[in-house]
Amino acid sequence: MNLKTLFSWGLMVLVIVLSGHFVTSCTDPETTDSTKFAIFYSGVTDIGPSMNFNLNSPTYIGATPSDFAITKITLDDEMYSTDCFVIDTNSGSISLQNTENLPVGIYKLTISCTSNGNRHEFKDAVTVNMLAPVPDGITVEPSEVTIDFADIDNEDATAQVTTDKDTHVSITKHEIIQEEGKEYFAITKTGKISINRDYEGEIPPGKYILNLKLTTGAGTGIFENAVTFNITSKPLSLLYTPNSVRAEKNTAYVSTAPVLKGSLEELVYSIKSITPENAPITIDPATGILSLSENSELEIDTECKVNVSVTNKYGSTDFDEAFIITIVAFINPITTFSYDNQEGIQGTAFSFSPTEIDGDEVSYEFVNLPAELDKKLNIEGHSGVISTKKGNTIPINDYTIQVKARNTKNEKITSFNLSIKENKNYFTYIRYGNNLGLDEAVEASQYRVNDNNELAGLNLKPKTDAKDGVQLTWSVVIKHQMKNTTINPANGELTLKGYKANQCGMIIVTATAGKDTPAEVSVSTPVFFNFPATSGIIVKYSPFAFRVNPTKGGISKAPVIEGVSDLSQFAMDYRRTFNYYSVDGNSIDGQPVKGNGSFATYIWETYYKSIGKEAAVNYGARPPMSYYDNSSNLTQAYAYVDPTSNWAVRVNPGKWKDKNEVYANGAMIGQMTFITEGDSGKVGDGTQIFPFIIWFDPNF
Repeated sequence: MNLKTLFSWGLMVLVIVLSGHFVTSCTDPETTDSTKFAIFYSGVTDIGPSMNFNLNSPTYIGATPSDFAITKITLDDEMYSTDCFVIDTNSGSISLQNTENLPVGIYKLTISCTSNGNRHEFKDAVTVNMLAPVPDGITVEPSEVTIDFADIDNEDATAQVTTDKDTHVSITKHEIIQEEGKEYFAITKTGKISINRDYEGEIPPGKYILNLKLTTGAGTGIFENAVTFNITSKPLSLLYTPNSVRAEKNTAYVSTAPVLKGSLEELVYSIKSITPENAPITIDPATGILSLSENSELEIDTECKVNVSVTNKYGSTDFDEAFIITIVAFINPITTFSYDNQEGIQGTAFSFSPTEIDGDEVSYEFVNLPAELDKKLNIEGHSGVISTKKGNTIPINDYTIQVKARNTKNEKITSFNLSIKENKNYFTYIRYGNNLGLDEAVEASQYRVNDNNELAGLNLKPKTDAKDGVQLTWSVVIKHQMKNTTINPANGELTLKGYKANQCGMIIVTATAGKDTPAEVSVSTPVFFNFPATSGIIVKYSPFAFRVNPTKGGISKAPVIEGVSDLSQFAMDYRRTFNYYSVDGNSIDGQPVKGNGSFATYIWETYYKSIGKEAAVNYGARPPMSYYDNSSNLTQAYAYVDPTSNWAVRVNPGKWKDKNEVYANGAMIGQMTFITEGDSGKVGDGTQIFPFIIWFDPNF
């Protein structure tokens, strides 16, 4: 597929981001009351051509807002007029329409509304970044991949993003746009698309049309309908919910549509047999919906068993007793139906049932569910239980929920209030400060210590943004050195042990609020220690724990080198004993060792693969982090001590990630060696030190 045609109509990508995480009102003090009021719009990302979108109503602090209006639009900070942005005056939701011809640039929307009788205005409340199309000349080959469900792990079932050599397009980042929780497919950094073999769960048969998000030198764009993966199978299972019902004598009944596991191509439903044979039951061949005719003359207590046959392009399967209807004398209508008003806590799981319900064979469904709750709040269709899972992102707000209950006799709609309250346990950071004069909010918690007594004398007490009155429970995990270090579980105060000269140390501290409650929140942070040599040549980096985003890479500050009279004869490089430690617990700690599954092992293997030596990985060697082993092509190194930058450590971007393309969230500690005689070829046999820690933070 050539994208010249696909994008010639002016592909534009809309990315809407919050203007900060909070907005303050910009109105005259005389027109507002003293109550704190703010509105919060959620973000929108990755919108492609002809994909109009509604930005949900804002959440808010204070009285309920109304009378919303867009009072100003700017493009690259200049006034701009367009009718593409339309706001609902009652709810504040914003629709994006007819965006094909909007110029590229940054759009900012100023929003006004009324709350508690007063008018508020929020400057630049929403920012819209209109991105240019991806360049021509990008295709995926083949355009469709067919996989038998029974052979879903077939490693040859792949597609490749390619670029036309004549266009000189270079893609620096490949992503698949997928629904959260349904990451069925994976893409490598080179653009190979395949089944995600690390997906935890079953990938159902079906046709999946994938949209890609690609970053090139020209920016980021969406490649719509880039490739189709068709996972095929004959009918494997058939489920009606419910699959056993009661129907009133001489009354018609219509089932729900069944859920089929299997390919939908050339799909046909039919009835194989019915018991008793005279039961007037038919099936819709396209949908599988079963219908019982009225005035059937079936006797009370008759049990009608329906055997269904399903055929598709790949085969046919019979499902015995797929549906059962029992004839009864009477089905009670619904006369009473209600839910109590409910209160939930931000980000926590909850569930509740109808307070009152009568009637027989009742089913339930939402009516006009608020957009903010779509796919976040769930209802069980035959019990009416409403629930959400822990970690949900339902915004803090008050919601009116409508639910319909119905059976063959009648239906009723009830409404109730769902109030999502702030989680009082919520907090975001732990800090222990540092003794290097660094910004503790940026450079985190790190201490340089010269002896055991100095380490033991450190009185480290944490700072957090936990709310007053919230009880925190503290724990510590020792990662590197620091043996016998302990923590006060009540206040987080550290008792430090494990000093070792020419080494470094690392621990991870975790604080938990609301422990063992539904509203539990935990935050973890690393704390680092540097134990430099006490005499002779001393290498001091500040900070020695270098915080870097692995997607962006970066370079540390140059070290101070003490005790060397002629730095022109000094050489230093990474050497051996590389340890990676996870901060978030989502990867395996340890050194690169064949078969141990550690993050470091994968890094070493991918490095050797990148240089064409996949079959000769030296797991104990320095090349992935060596300047001298990569001096002819430093971009292939993952990190290195840079002698051209006074021995600062340089981390190359986009390399530190696992087999699932998840970037490092942890720390790498490796031994360095140095010499002072000027022969860099002998640096590997030099003096051994551990002066530096690379701290990978993908959110930095």
